[in-house]
This record gives sequence, structure tokens and C-alpha cells, in this order.
Amino acid sequence: MSETMAATPVTARDLLNLLRGEMDGFVRRRIAALLLVVVSAAILTALAPLAFKLVIDGLSGTTREAPPDAVWLIAAYAASLWLSRVLSEVRGLAFARIDRRMYRTLSQRLFTHVMHLPLRFHLDRQTGALGQTLTNGLQGYQMVVQNLVFTVLPVIAELATVAVVLIQLDQPAFLAIFLVAIAAYAAAFAHGVARMNEPAHAVSAAHIDAHAVMTDSIINYETVKYFGAEGLVRERFEGVLTRTESEWMRYFRRKAWNGLLVATIFALALAVTTGYAAYSVQLGTMSIGDFVLINTYLLQVLRPIEMLGYGVQQLSQGFAFLGRMIELFRQSPEARAASGQTLAGDVPGKLQFQDVSLAYRPDRSVLRGVSFTVPSGRTLGIVGASGAGKSSIVRLLVRLFEPDGGRVLLDEIPTSELALDSLRHAIAVVPQDTVLFNETIGYNIALGKPGSTQEEIEQAARLAHLHEFVKKLPDGYDTLVGERGVKLSGGEKQRVSIARAALKRPRIYVFDEATSSLDSRTESEILRNLRELSREATTLVIAHRLSTVVHADEIIVLDDGAIVERGTHAVLLQLSGKYAALWWAQQDADGRDAQTA
Repeated sequence: MSETMAATPVTARDLLNLLRGEMDGFVRRRIAALLLVVVSAAILTALAPLAFKLVIDGLSGTTREAPPDAVWLIAAYAASLWLSRVLSEVRGLAFARIDRRMYRTLSQRLFTHVMHLPLRFHLDRQTGALGQTLTNGLQGYQMVVQNLVFTVLPVIAELATVAVVLIQLDQPAFLAIFLVAIAAYAAAFAHGVARMNEPAHAVSAAHIDAHAVMTDSIINYETVKYFGAEGLVRERFEGVLTRTESEWMRYFRRKAWNGLLVATIFALALAVTTGYAAYSVQLGTMSIGDFVLINTYLLQVLRPIEMLGYGVQQLSQGFAFLGRMIELFRQSPEARAASGQTLAGDVPGKLQFQDVSLAYRPDRSVLRGVSFTVPSGRTLGIVGASGAGKSSIVRLLVRLFEPDGGRVLLDEIPTSELALDSLRHAIAVVPQDTVLFNETIGYNIALGKPGSTQEEIEQAARLAHLHEFVKKLPDGYDTLVGERGVKLSGGEKQRVSIARAALKRPRIYVFDEATSSLDSRTESEILRNLRELSREATTLVIAHRLSTVVHADEIIVLDDGAIVERGTHAVLLQLSGKYAALWWAQQDADGRDAQTA
């Protein structure tokens, strides 16, 4: 992940803001009911020992027969325990509905946010690291919410009820012992949380790094096999797994030491409380029922406090896992300008670059004062060596980046003032590297225009010289292309990309090395189709092979981010400059290849 994605501390306000965004009316109503169930179950659990104490006091009298009200007290005791168990089950069911709904809406919101993040963010991220960040974040959210509902809230309600009962029993000594024990627990768990916070963050980071390495190796499996590098990537993955294991053990060691401290506090509190209760019974200041009640409350209070402490530790780990996901939400999405201007009609657009400059980093300028105009319906060829800035022009056009200086205009409107959806709807890009979804051929073509009919998809495929190939496949347009389109050849993937663009019927076509993976015969056929296809649109052709731009109305030559030559193919040849040198070099290479063949 990028440095900007380093985890930062997550506050309770961050969590509240996150959860508030997922609470629709369905969730709010069920949360209100869930809180009522939680508090009711906790109160019943706390009051049950009081009924048991009254039963014991009634049965410890001189008569062998149980007093008339003992039966009802026993029934009340059993009923309170039964109701508390029933309410616990109801709590689990109610929470499941809330949890699944919030998990779904949070996942959808997170995915939408990531897809709307700017290109600068995605250029710095690792696919595996991002995926594990989302997984860790959702896991952390579940840990936090579950501990709040099943541990923190019930224990607080139960402790409040027990405190009221002890006050009513007029036993200040035991109340003081309980309060001291609670304070000791709080100190122990606060110390534990402070010591485990850093290892918890380290565990989260190690998990993310391990998943990033694994995903990176699997995605590049073909390269690994080409070079027999299975052992090398295995060692790389083993290294991050070893680090993950080490971080986990550091976390568990600190957790174990904190557990020993908590057990010691429990034993001391049990010994002091039981001893003092036995002494009070001997003095006659307490009944047997009071003795049972105090010891029951001791177990009933201290155990939940331990649960509360461990819940706080789980909350700490959950917050650590949430850290990077919260940081994702802090990343600013693209300025989509939904209220901006829109482009009307479907006529070819007029494109202008006015003194445009762009730098990816302060020390790396990729475009310097680039200016050109493409009249409506005309074709502009853009050529130059690798790294000259050709693809950066495409990124600026569709606003994957904003220019550092100058303006880009479409139909005399600055693209920064256009609604992003309207701008991108007007432009179709056929990139050099076509990456397809692991879906059907029809799905990948229809991506250019969601909701397209089968007839429209097939017509677009014909324009890309793809239809006849697809018809020969057993599943036709329902053929799965594999992850990133691995089941298709480079030329077939590029024709799917061309069909996708044709389906869109945009105002501006951008062909970025659109025929680079095709053989000469197929290339010439597709070039004729591209010229026919883009006849009713403004066209930018970015090319390394100059044969693809000879028909352009104007050609600009980029070198080191600046335009060094411009004109038609014939004019540029007469200049005998960079374009002419590149042209004759390619002609000689093609001639040698033909002779060799």
C-alpha cells in the first residue's frame, strides 16, 4: 500500500460515523429492540440470585416444610434464569439480522468508494493489499460491534443492577470490595490494551502484506513459470508468513501475561469476599442466604468484568483492523461534479488542449505546454517514443488526472466543469493493454453500454471483426474469458475492447495502440473498420506504428513531454525530422521482416 495508506489511530467518533452511515430505518428499529432485549436480559440475570437468596433464607428456618411463598420464589428464580436465556437467544437472532444488513451495506459502500477513488490512488496500491485491507476492515467492524452488543452493553447493565441490589442490602463493605476489584480489573485491562495495541496493528499490517505478496505472485503466475521462479516466490511468501507468525506470537504473549494478571486479581477478590462473608455469618450479621448471594454476585460480577476486559481487548484488535479501512474512507474520491454541465446531443466533439502541463511527481514532468485542436469529426494522430507523454494525454482527456497547468476543453467547455459521467460517456478508449473481467464475452462487450441488447452487442462485434470468431465457440457470446481474459489471445482481447468502444457510439474515439497485438493482415482489416467506425466521431489515434496514423488530418510528434513536430503525414516526411526518421526506420524493419518470411 502507499505511504498515504499508513494506518492511523481509529477513534470512537470514526466508528460512530462509519456505523451511522449504514443505519437505515430497518437497522435503527431493530437496534432499538435489540437494546431493550439486552438490558432486560442483563437485569433478569442480576436479579435471579436475589430470588435464590430469599429461597435459602426461607428454607434455613426451623420448620421442615417450605414456607408457602418458597414455591413461588423458586418458580420466580427458575423463570428469571429461563427468561434471561431466552432473551439471549432472541438477542443473537436480532443481532444477526442487524449484522448481516450492516455488513452488506458497508461492503457495498466501501466498494463504491474504492471504485470512485482517483487514479493516483490506484497507481500506488497493491491489489492483494487492498483486498486484505477490505477484509480486515470488515472483520474489525464485526469484532467491534459484536463485543459492544454481547459483552460491553450487557455487562454494564448487569453491573448497574448488582450495584443497586448491594446498596439495598446495606452491605457497604462488600460493595467497597467489589468496587476495588472492578478498579483493579480496569487498570489491568487498560494496561493490557495499551501493550497489545501496537502488536495488533502490526498483525493487521503483516496480514495485508502477506496477502499482497500472495496475490501478486498468483497474478503473475505465467511469468513465474517462464523463469522457473516458483522457489523464489515461495521464499518471498514464506518470509512474510514468518513475519506474520512472529507478530501474532508477540500479540498472544502479551495477551497471556495480561490473562495471568487478571486471574490473580480474581483469586484475591474471591478469597477476600468469601472470607469476609464467612466471618460475617459467624458474627450473625449475615444470613446463609446473604452469604450465597454475595458469593453468587462475586462470580456473577467478576466473570462478566473479565469478559468485559477481554471484550475491550477484542475491541482494541478490532479498531486496529479497522484502521486501514477508515483510512480508505478518508481518501478523497474523484470530483465527479454531478451538478456540472452536461454534453448535449451525439455530434462529434471539438477537442482542445491549451498549454497543458502535467507532472506525476515534482521531479517528473510528463507534459510541458502541450497545445492542439481537433475540429469536430477530424482525426489527430499522436506519435512519439515510449515515455514521451502520449498516454498521459488520454488520462487528462477522461480526467483520470487533472492538469497542473493549462486547460482541456470539449466543445469549448473546460472538462473540469463537466459532470464526470457526462464526459466519460462521450469518450470511448481502446487501450493498448486490454484487461477483461472473468465473465462472458457478451458481458465484456456490453460493459461499453450497460443494458445493450444482444443485437447491439453482435453488431459491435462485427465492426471489430470478432463476430465470426465468437460464433464458432461452443458457448458463443456466453463463453467465459477467464481472469483478466487469459483464455483469449492478445488480438482477440483487443478486438473485444474495440467492440466495447464501438457499442458505446461516443463523440470521441481514442485508440491507444489499438492494433499493437494484431498481425499485419488483421491490423489492416481493423484499421479500415476503425476509420469507418470513427467517421462520425472525433478521433485520437495514439500509435507507435506510424502506418496507423498516415490517414490522420493532423499528426503531432511528442518528445520529452512537448510537441516538437506537427502536420500531415506528407508534410512531416518533407520536414525530414523525427517523424521521418521513425517512418523510414519502420519501413526498413518491415522490409527485412518480409524478406526473412
